[in-house]
Amino acid sequence: MTVRRPIRVLLVDDHAMVREGTAAVLADVSDVEVVGTAGDAAAAERACRSCAPDVCLLDFRIPGGGPALARRLAHIAPATRILVVSAYSQADYVQSMRDAGVAGYVLKDLDTAGLTDAVRQVHAGRSVFQELPTVESDTGSGRSLAEPLTMRELDVLRLVAEGASNREAAASLSVSAKTVEAHLSSVYGKLRVRSRTEAVVTAVRDGIISVDRSSGEA
Repeated sequence: MTVRRPIRVLLVDDHAMVREGTAAVLADVSDVEVVGTAGDAAAAERACRSCAPDVCLLDFRIPGGGPALARRLAHIAPATRILVVSAYSQADYVQSMRDAGVAGYVLKDLDTAGLTDAVRQVHAGRSVFQELPTVESDTGSGRSLAEPLTMRELDVLRLVAEGASNREAAASLSVSAKTVEAHLSSVYGKLRVRSRTEAVVTAVRDGIISVDRSSGEA
């Protein structure tokens, strides 16, 4: 009797608690084996090379992530199927990952059975795109932006929310302070605010960003 080997899964998420919790949940699934974890884009690329996973569960918003990372991982490990697991349901985010060639996109509120089924479906060669709210820019409170914030604008806004100055945010993102100022100016226009404080308050209130994130080592 032939025994099928478990589906080899790589977890990529910048929240240590999310990685640990997902790994613990999947540890009870007999046909799934977590073979590695990563907390940022560089670690994800290294893990794909060393672990050769069947399926990569990829958080949309990890540092250095998004469609560009999905494409790099597909190049590094062509046999690995990428399933995005995200807290964001914006249609443009989903479409950007579709365009990058991922096998699926599901939300983080999916229950254990749903996540496990998605992993199996993706591993079997199917596409799994969870039915998501049909809105272009869902900010969690019904607030509709004329144009969604870009990934880099969200990065800048989160750093500002954590108390970083423009210079500190620039150093963290490896860009110039003028670039950070330009991103903030764009954020102000999209959120219809006039200051850093107002931008942060509005973004947190409307669910665009969260300030209570706890990141961990890869």
